[in-house]
Amino acid sequence: MDFSTMVLTMYIAVEDTPEQDERVLGIAVEQSLLAAKLGFNPWFTEHHFRGSWHSSPLQFAAYIAPQIPADRYLGFGVLSLPYYHPVRLVEGMNQLDQLTKGRTLYGLGSGFAGIEPAGLGIDVEYHKSGRAAEDTLEIMQRLWDYKTGDPAYVFETPTYQGTIQRRVSPSPYRKHHPTVIRTASRDASVMKAAQKGLPAFLGTFSAESSLENQFRLYRKALTESNHSPEVVADCLRWCTCDWLAVVVADTDEEAQARAKEAKAEHLLMRNMYNERYGEIQGPVVARAPGAGTAAAYAAGGDMFNLIAGTPDTVAKKVQELSDIGINHLLVRFLGEWPGKTRSISEESMKLFSREVMPRFTKTTAGVTA
Repeated sequence: MDFSTMVLTMYIAVEDTPEQDERVLGIAVEQSLLAAKLGFNPWFTEHHFRGSWHSSPLQFAAYIAPQIPADRYLGFGVLSLPYYHPVRLVEGMNQLDQLTKGRTLYGLGSGFAGIEPAGLGIDVEYHKSGRAAEDTLEIMQRLWDYKTGDPAYVFETPTYQGTIQRRVSPSPYRKHHPTVIRTASRDASVMKAAQKGLPAFLGTFSAESSLENQFRLYRKALTESNHSPEVVADCLRWCTCDWLAVVVADTDEEAQARAKEAKAEHLLMRNMYNERYGEIQGPVVARAPGAGTAAAYAAGGDMFNLIAGTPDTVAKKVQELSDIGINHLLVRFLGEWPGKTRSISEESMKLFSREVMPRFTKTTAGVTA
């Protein structure tokens, strides 16, 4: 099994002054390097007008890449598709893929609602509907297909346009495109990802059905799509289960107490942000058509499914995922690195690395490496 962790330094920017930027950037680097040292693939998120480094995750990752072990991957959860001209995003993704020798994992989605779309010149309703992300991804797939000598490819969205007459360069490192992992909260989106030969995020807090059902639907659609064995293996390796709230400690009781403390600090920071700058509206996903998750996110819904306990307790949960067929776990350890609960996150990472991770050997498509 592959293990990744999300770097979320100053995810809620309550200390939003220029004087804090250097400190927060330094902590983000420190957290990233520790995660990689402990065996995790560092993952980065993207947000705008909220935190000093989230606004340019590709650039941040390029800085981190040469400082971590060569066998680590860099991940993005997620790059907000609507905020990029498709050509520029494909160029940037391909270049980092080349420079890391293919060790990049690109979670792609719409991103957050709220002040971000308007600030970046995106029609709010176009963004909120999910069409902005879908349109951008469709163009990107055409760009990855395009070869010099093909007829000109002309595209236009409500935000961007272009005419392509030569291939986008550089190309990805080895494959047709870098490893792309799609957000897929609805069952139909899960099957669509499989049909396109893309790994997907499964079992997220906004998911329409259970992780088991989503994975069953995904495997069925993947099999029926007649992809090459290489594509199937890649999909099954990088389909991602996202654990949003994890604490590991020496006893279950201690883990539960630490989780309560870390959640309280996080929600306090979230409330402070909401009071100063307006409500963080959460990711652009839906439990069902027309039913968004902004209210659930504001209430801390991303931390409802807490996993807190000893290494043995947590390992049992990981084994359940392995039994389903999940080969990639993205863990978010509770604890605010710029705040009072940093030690909770840091100690959880270390215990997980030392006591849980070694119990699960690396697998690709369910076959022991």
